[in-house]
Amino acid sequence: MRPSPEGGYASVSAIILCAALSLLCAGVLGLVMAQKKMAQRDFLRAQQTEAVNTALMELGVLIAAQQGDATISKATSVQVPEGTMTVTVRAEYEGRKWPQKRLVDVEDAVLSAYVPEDLSKRWRSSESEGKTASTSDDALLDDCARSLFSPYGQADVKKPLPKGVGLIAMSAGHDGQVWRLRAVLGNRLEERRVRFLGDPKHIFAVVSQSDYALGEMPTCTQLKEMP
Repeated sequence: MRPSPEGGYASVSAIILCAALSLLCAGVLGLVMAQKKMAQRDFLRAQQTEAVNTALMELGVLIAAQQGDATISKATSVQVPEGTMTVTVRAEYEGRKWPQKRLVDVEDAVLSAYVPEDLSKRWRSSESEGKTASTSDDALLDDCARSLFSPYGQADVKKPLPKGVGLIAMSAGHDGQVWRLRAVLGNRLEERRVRFLGDPKHIFAVVSQSDYALGEMPTCTQLKEMP
């Protein structure tokens, strides 16, 4: 008995249908996996943001509670829904720094006490090109330079940076002071300039805020002396 042609056509059609369904299922599975990875990244980003915000707020509370205006640098552990994240934070009082616009006026003999000569020459080259004259946060993408110079700097460019406890901080607290807060978590870097308000319910107001990949502005390791 000869097989029916319709039976052969049906078998081929079934194979084609199964192949199409397999491709469709693979596509749907791929889409689901991609959405899952995206959701995981978003969740991790949200946890990192929470950890950074918490660490910087705790740093602000610490600054407000102390009398001095010396630099604070430490690692702090923050509890998040999935465990603990370690944020490396640093706080610098901007008023104790040299004015950023006067970078070129700081004498080599004074600047050499803080950084190597090749680094200071690079800064001066940037200044001559007008890159550091701006008061924007992106004008000077160098952690070492930001530790010494600031748009809010008030230090005498002919003298070394002041050390110890500032008299203003002792007599009037931190009201009105602008500080640079830097937080590093993994490959993420966040910097804020904040002004202290003297209000325990609202410790500081954010003057400026920038987010970078850590590779864009690595943590300074070339400072000979931290101001």
